Amino acid sequence: MLPMPILLRCPVCYEALRSEHKSAVCQNHHRFDRARQGYLNLLPSNKKRSKNPGDDQIMVEARTRFLNQGFYQPVVDALIDNIKSFGNNEAPQRILDAGCGEGYYTSSIKEQLEDSSVCGFDIAKPAILAASKRNKAIEWLVASVSELPLMDEQFDTVISIFSRCDWSEFSRVLKPGGHIVILTPGQNHLMALRRAIYDEVRPYPEDKRLQDLPENLALLESQTIHHRMMLENAQAIMDLLAMTPHYWYVNARQKEQLEQQGRLECELEMRLSVVQHRHTKTR
Repeated sequence: MLPMPILLRCPVCYEALRSEHKSAVCQNHHRFDRARQGYLNLLPSNKKRSKNPGDDQIMVEARTRFLNQGFYQPVVDALIDNIKSFGNNEAPQRILDAGCGEGYYTSSIKEQLEDSSVCGFDIAKPAILAASKRNKAIEWLVASVSELPLMDEQFDTVISIFSRCDWSEFSRVLKPGGHIVILTPGQNHLMALRRAIYDEVRPYPEDKRLQDLPENLALLESQTIHHRMMLENAQAIMDLLAMTPHYWYVNARQKEQLEQQGRLECELEMRLSVVQHRHTKTR
């Protein structure tokens, strides 16, 4: 069975986009050419908040090296188990990875659910360039979560991993009864890494977004994923640092101290929450 196509909409006029040669074109003749790597850039320059938004090349490369070693495999397993549980007799789904980064989780989903249609987008062009190398069967987009270039009510599942959520946009593109899977840091996530670079470390706060959901979204369940990682060299430790927001806040001395450790046992603790889109529409 061929996967169902991902239905795109024009980020300028919001009309449907159709494929035309190596481009996507709407009825108002707005045209978006596919890059050589296969992705579409559907983030117009006048809707960017900065010239190069999102993660830079260094962070993308670090994340790729680190995740490719399988340290976060328990997260992938939990994610895929949940997505499979949403299916109707294992019928193909349309799945959206919102803020997909360099595509590690997106590609894993497509490999496990190969009949499903999968779309991944990120605001960072370097991330989508890297993602495009992982799997050519995924629709990769440069896009913003606050204005998705996607047609209404087509996705069975939206996933958001350590990324910003826009409940209104997620609700718009989800089918009634569809699900949102959100991964957020647990209170003690990467505690050993944080203790190695800060004098004082506080637990991560609970995610308040899930305590104040709009009426058309309901929290079904939450679970905590625990896993202990043994990082055996300085490269892995520094790559983990570069994956996190802490990368932007540590100074040269703190980075040097961390790099000199050479070995770090670190706990992964993530909160996986499942939200369902109720059948009532909001616009």
